[in-house]
Amino acid sequence: MDTPAPTTFLVFGDLHGRVLPAFRFASYWSRRTKRRLDGLLQVGDMGYFPNPATMDKATIRHAKDDPLELGTFDIVQTNPLAKAVFEDDPHCPPGLWFTAGNHEDFKELERLADASGKQPDFVADAYCRVRGIKDGQVKSLPERSTWVIEPPPELLAQAAAKPLPELRVGAIWGVDGDGPNGRKNLPPRGYIDHRAVDRLAWEEFDVLLSHDAPKDAKRVGYGSEALRALIGVAKPKYAFFGHYGGDGSWVDGEPGETQIYHLAGFELRTREGHPETGSVGVLEQTADGWSFDFIADEDMNPFTRHNWKWV
Repeated sequence: MDTPAPTTFLVFGDLHGRVLPAFRFASYWSRRTKRRLDGLLQVGDMGYFPNPATMDKATIRHAKDDPLELGTFDIVQTNPLAKAVFEDDPHCPPGLWFTAGNHEDFKELERLADASGKQPDFVADAYCRVRGIKDGQVKSLPERSTWVIEPPPELLAQAAAKPLPELRVGAIWGVDGDGPNGRKNLPPRGYIDHRAVDRLAWEEFDVLLSHDAPKDAKRVGYGSEALRALIGVAKPKYAFFGHYGGDGSWVDGEPGETQIYHLAGFELRTREGHPETGSVGVLEQTADGWSFDFIADEDMNPFTRHNWKWV
């Protein structure tokens, strides 16, 4: 009997508008490795601003020098660039699931979440590829999605062989507003809602997506005590967060306990324009259980902000 292919996700750090580049990188990785992806996970600060009138000051400031900050505009309405990524590329993964950070249009995210009814996630784009996980809820993945176009034979064979084991992904929106080092002057939904934390504490899930870190995980005196407590109670296999500068890295976790990782921003701002160290990792399940590893720089460097549309 053939060994089933692993269930595989890529996990991304902050995108700040670089949604299509993230999908293109995933396709690039899938083509190079000949491995099918079941989806993408993302830790917030996707930079979801579909209306220029709602953009925050930081996004406007960065967008003056870097138009990739405005990438949400490319996914909320149909257009040739998004079609090329989502519909014309047979290696494009079926979807991206994200939590909310502190640089988002929260009113629009809440409107979309409310409109989705009792579903744990909601569609945030014109192609049904970008989905937010509701605050304090759990989404089971992968979905039994259909291909827009027939995939290459090796990926089709992997899809047929997959038992599709379940990965339960919980999400907490926002950043800590309680500690002495917490950010100030954010919209109310930019802060962690303790009611969402309480809801999630009663759920079983394998992965926690949050934007802020558990307290002291990245920097002493920073992060959320509520997230630290949630991880201690729920004990997911992995907790991923973004928000902080520096390279992505493993930051905490005893053997058999929750493994906590910081993801660097996937912003393509290095000197050569390639992805930042520790901005993307591979989460997969094999016969031996779940594993996570960052993609090495040498495997990411051929992909840059200059060639992402064609590589």
